[in-house]
Amino acid sequence: MKTEKKKTKPSDQTLPLLEKRLIDFSRNKSKENYVLLLEAFRCTDVLVPSERTAAELPFGNEGILKQTAFKPDILYISSQQKHLMPIFSDPAKIPPDYTAGKAVFMHCSGWIKTFYSIRCEGVILNPFSDLSFLLTPDQIRVLSLFGPAVSEYRRN
Repeated sequence: MKTEKKKTKPSDQTLPLLEKRLIDFSRNKSKENYVLLLEAFRCTDVLVPSERTAAELPFGNEGILKQTAFKPDILYISSQQKHLMPIFSDPAKIPPDYTAGKAVFMHCSGWIKTFYSIRCEGVILNPFSDLSFLLTPDQIRVLSLFGPAVSEYRRN
């Protein structure tokens, strides 16, 4: 006799910190939970997909690959009527049919710098998930003003 396996939700202990804080904030939009969510953005590496690649390879003179700057993908989110830079808390949050380029892990200071190098109206965490979060330019500026995380200090 076969027994059916119940589909279980991941426990809070297995979720990344950023996702835990997002769930907490969605349940209770208090100032404390908002600050904890921003702090989680500050200390969590996220995946930032690069822009969609062209069919042609960017080779330079004598077949050498040209040095190119990282350009993130930009999505138009019709429900927000905004062009936003997507970031993902986990590779599993990126749908298999998403057609952006390769995704790279970035720390908060890296994706903020990337955001400031492009023209868009904000950043969206996990845009294809049931629970996503939109960061406006003002919120991104607040994040950039937070002190450096412990992992950002360098030893000499």
